[in-house]
Amino acid sequence: MVKVALLIGVSEYEPGLNPLPSAVRDVDAVYELLLHPQIGEFATSDITLLKNPERQVVEMAIETLFSGRHKDDLLLLYFSGHGIKDDRGRLYLATRNTRKTQQGELIRSTSVSANFIHDRMSESRSRRQVVILDSCFSGAFAEGMSAKDDGTIDIRQQLGGEGRVVLTSSTSTQYSFEQEGQDLSIYTRFLIEGIKSGEADRDRDEFISIDELHEYASQKVQELQPAMKPEIYASREGFKIRLTKVAPGDPRQQYCKEVTRFIHRGEISLVGRRTLDYQMTRMGLETTEAKAIEDEVLEPYRKEFREKLQQYQQVFTELLERNETITDGDRLDLQNLQQILGLRNEDTMPIEALVTARFKTHQQNLQTYQQAFTTALRQEFPLSTASRDRLRQTQQQLELADRDIAAIESQITAEVEAYHQKLQGYQGLFFTATQQEYPLSEATRNDLHQQQQRLGLTDVDVAPIEAQITTQIESYHQKLQQYEQAFVKATQRQHYPDEVTRKQLQQTWQTLGLSEGDVGAIEKRINAEIETYQTNFRQYEQEFTEAIEQEYPLSAFKRSQLTQRHQALNLTAEDVTAIENPIVVAIEEHRQKLQQYEEVFRESMQFEYPLSDVTREELQRFQRILELNDAETSALEAIIIQPSSEAESRKQQDKKRILELNDAETSALEAIIIQ
Repeated sequence: MVKVALLIGVSEYEPGLNPLPSAVRDVDAVYELLLHPQIGEFATSDITLLKNPERQVVEMAIETLFSGRHKDDLLLLYFSGHGIKDDRGRLYLATRNTRKTQQGELIRSTSVSANFIHDRMSESRSRRQVVILDSCFSGAFAEGMSAKDDGTIDIRQQLGGEGRVVLTSSTSTQYSFEQEGQDLSIYTRFLIEGIKSGEADRDRDEFISIDELHEYASQKVQELQPAMKPEIYASREGFKIRLTKVAPGDPRQQYCKEVTRFIHRGEISLVGRRTLDYQMTRMGLETTEAKAIEDEVLEPYRKEFREKLQQYQQVFTELLERNETITDGDRLDLQNLQQILGLRNEDTMPIEALVTARFKTHQQNLQTYQQAFTTALRQEFPLSTASRDRLRQTQQQLELADRDIAAIESQITAEVEAYHQKLQGYQGLFFTATQQEYPLSEATRNDLHQQQQRLGLTDVDVAPIEAQITTQIESYHQKLQQYEQAFVKATQRQHYPDEVTRKQLQQTWQTLGLSEGDVGAIEKRINAEIETYQTNFRQYEQEFTEAIEQEYPLSAFKRSQLTQRHQALNLTAEDVTAIENPIVVAIEEHRQKLQQYEEVFRESMQFEYPLSDVTREELQRFQRILELNDAETSALEAIIIQPSSEAESRKQQDKKRILELNDAETSALEAIIIQ
């Protein structure tokens, strides 16, 4: 069995195809990886490296790769460059001399067809064939060359077959092949990362199979470039073709690999943090050393994530500054941008909240200056130099531009007092509306908006009023949540609070200034959860008791039934332990007591049988000390006595035979003795 590879990278093209600088670097990186003695284990003589070759050279190399091979030979064809579809959907790999006609159509004889590759693979006796296509389909349509269908490539039909597996960076024509600031293409970068770090070894068998490599690279690629959809096409045996080994590393390298496993959106997950702490201790790493490794691994992810957040923030800020509100059309555009950047709602919501808060602050500052200017105008007109100086200081403190205050001052008129009365009127309306319902319904919002328009107020006018009242309401709701957290912490949703805890909770909600009705609603909901928990707890306790009374120890089947029951009752392993342990301990103690009584009774039987009254009384006292009931001891004694009675009967019969007495004689003798 041999391992043979053909690596093709095409960065330079004829006019009409965009250059791909990273393609040649891709094959160099793969070449280095395959030669690694502890990873790829390929021999130098078994790797052919082609950089910017012409079509004929590529086809000869492909034919050489697949011909004259044996069944168990591992054959790898790697291609990084442009992939092109003709108008019939057939795939071609572009070479350095690939050209198109003046009408923009592909000159097929200048490129390598998938059909040619398929035929050479089918003719080969090898049943371990691996094809990796890191192809940039999008760039192949530059300057008039375009896809004429849905923009996808049917790889399975054109290259699939028995004993082979095909990996593609994407079948879509709409994605970015290269990433700014990176030497390698996106797909190849993650293929190499998964192999070098060993992270692609999902089953930890120290080998990286094709399906494992695809799973790792696909996940990483889509986190970075959602439009890319790496695919794998293979027969059943093709999935498990082992491509490389996992190189053994020092503790730092192993820890680096572990860190990579738990990176999620530029940070380490909660479970990952606990796991890494354990691994750090197990590997003998210092905390500072482990922290340095984590920072080194995380920095590219963090930087990339921060850049995406900054892009989204910039766009959202420009939208808000332009429209003051986000329209439905803007929201659709933002959602599309969010998807392209691979961000979640949890990522963008804080950004929007921050930008919105800053925007509202600016609006509030404008209103603050407007109020200051209105007050100054009401005191004197025209304004004195001193009043102007004070307003200039206010402007600087509020960080307002001259154009901002010019717009404000131009709108101030002699109706300042009437204007303030309108603001107060709206404040009353808004406060009353929020007292009746919160958050406000769409109908109430529309009604308030109509009232606002009737008063001649703008959104900027009412924003500070609404913000102030809303802040008060939100603050109260936060206090309600704070009390709910305190109640949950005190009860764990499992036990009702005792008298001391109840007093402490009462002090808490009184300190927070909450109403008794709101507190009661919170407690009622949590108490219902507690009641359900306790009911389930008692139910399982009863079922376990009944089960263990029927058989002890429990059979595997019965234990499986009980496990299903405690899961159905939403009980944790800790709950089950708390229920079962006392019952099992009590049973074991009782069994020990029965065993003690059995030992004493057997010893007594050895000395005398039948037992004398004195011995019987002593046994009864011992029974009471052990807290055993008469039924238990009677049943136990019956089991022990039965063999003894049968032995005594046989003994009497033996004596009778020795004396050779008949029944009448023995009866007469017994009567005399008894008398």
